[in-house]
Amino acid sequence: MDYGLGGYLKGAGHAPEVYEPVMGKHKVPTLRNVDLRPSPDFVKAYGHNGYFKSLDDIVFFYHWRAMMDGCCMGGGMGGGMGGGCDTMATMFPPPEVDQNRATLGMFPRPLVENIVLFLKTLSDGYFER
Repeated sequence: MDYGLGGYLKGAGHAPEVYEPVMGKHKVPTLRNVDLRPSPDFVKAYGHNGYFKSLDDIVFFYHWRAMMDGCCMGGGMGGGMGGGCDTMATMFPPPEVDQNRATLGMFPRPLVENIVLFLKTLSDGYFER
């Protein structure tokens, strides 16, 4: 289980009032060159733990997670109220740490493809040497 910044600070010996508020938080990388890869068949990993293997997958996840926030009473992916929530809750693994999970606003499904297309435009070919 990855407790993010809070886990690091706890392991470094900081007091609970320092590490508890940031338990489960992760630094977000830049979106520059988010789809750049050494070859077209190279599989990238997205998310703090590399669970998602394409931009489509991670944008789709955020699309569905926003829906789950609304129908699962903020319980995250681990529990639902029945019906559609139970189905959505099994689409992805539950969050490792739920206390600092941001609430997302829902965006329409057709927008998912447009977001992915936009993210792909952020690749400029820059390589650090």
